Amino acid sequence: MKKGNLLLASTALSILLFVSSSPSCIQASDIETTRYNVLLRETQSVDDMEKEFEKEGITVTDKIPEINFMTISTEKSKQDVKEENSNQIEEIVEDDTLTVKPNISYSYKGQVYTNDNSDFWENQWDMQKSISTGTKFTHKSSGEATIGVIDSGITNDNSEISSNIISVKNFTADATTGLVDDQNVLDKTGHATSVVGQISSNGSYLGIAPGMRVRMYRVFDEGNAQAQWILKALIQAAKDDVDVINLSFGEYLLENSADESDKTALINIYQRAVNFAHKQGSVVVASVGDEGLNLDNQAELKYHLGSSNGKDYTQVNGSVKDIPAELDNVVTVGSVDADDHISSFSNRGSEVDIYATGGGSKELSAVGYDKWMAERLFERDWIIVPTLQGQFTYAYGTSIAAPKVSAALGLIMEKYHLKNQPDEAIKILYDNSWLSHDENGNSFRMLNITNFVQ
Repeated sequence: MKKGNLLLASTALSILLFVSSSPSCIQASDIETTRYNVLLRETQSVDDMEKEFEKEGITVTDKIPEINFMTISTEKSKQDVKEENSNQIEEIVEDDTLTVKPNISYSYKGQVYTNDNSDFWENQWDMQKSISTGTKFTHKSSGEATIGVIDSGITNDNSEISSNIISVKNFTADATTGLVDDQNVLDKTGHATSVVGQISSNGSYLGIAPGMRVRMYRVFDEGNAQAQWILKALIQAAKDDVDVINLSFGEYLLENSADESDKTALINIYQRAVNFAHKQGSVVVASVGDEGLNLDNQAELKYHLGSSNGKDYTQVNGSVKDIPAELDNVVTVGSVDADDHISSFSNRGSEVDIYATGGGSKELSAVGYDKWMAERLFERDWIIVPTLQGQFTYAYGTSIAAPKVSAALGLIMEKYHLKNQPDEAIKILYDNSWLSHDENGNSFRMLNITNFVQ
């Protein structure tokens, strides 16, 4: 397990960041406030700091005491708030509204491909390749482990998926009122439904760990999220004593830079939340992005970040990171195709800890779209996933790979009785993985559950 780095991935989900600013106005009554995320020093009391902010006319809109995190609203600039409270504040960054779209792709050229079989195993090549025998799974979860899925909610239309979800909590808030509707739990994107299917589906369609218990933490509402929703979900999942936390999303953030787009503070805030979960005994698993980038190549990463927001980063100092995948204490997951090659869309590099099947495009590239569709060759390239409507379709993405690893870790914890021993479970995962090599001869690990099934 590596030590440190983060991205809404991949991989699952790619995130486009929008930052608001406070315009200067003549009349005080018209001055707009700006929201900031504040990371206090670990020795600072959140309650004491809230009282101090009140004295300064700063409104505290949210807080996570477990990691000394607060969200505030104020007319003051970020620099003024930091300077006036330099002994108490470690990091401060503008509150980001994230526009997230799933990195699971369900269509090509506008065509969605469905599978209506009554028994899917013949086409579940991704599940077959995770075990050396290739035979249909007969193992079940013992019920001892629980996976926490931080994603887009639940579906009521696919019992094979929803029956294994033992709880759901919504963290999304109304954009106008800021109120959280506890009943707003339905998956509106289909992303979480596909993710949970890889973990615990237990019927004609099988996940890696059939019957594995899942706790759902809803942070995406029709593609939109805020950083504090994700942070609060991470902390809650850890407090709920889940064994593995799955993050099938990510974003690219600039750190250690003098540029105005530097997000070092946000990365450090996420890192503290991940560290809290690790100390509570949870393994955090995250997918890398779906942009086919080499995470060891900063030129590639800066070019991609620049093309996303219309800025040239070639001469900007600092490093671009795939967050949360590249954070410390995170199992970072990429995707391989049916031939055990790193998927063309998957990010790669020394920061990726392990790969699992997420689909590919070998057949499509070889024969072209018309033959690929007419002869249903997409069945060899893409992965069958459940949909919101209780049906099944074909898709690809690192978001599909990561939950397979999360489920495998759950099986490991059950078999070897490793509750609250995340590092031991990770070591067993890595020690039992298959090894392959990329086009440059570099070795990488692939998921192998052969020794974990009961």
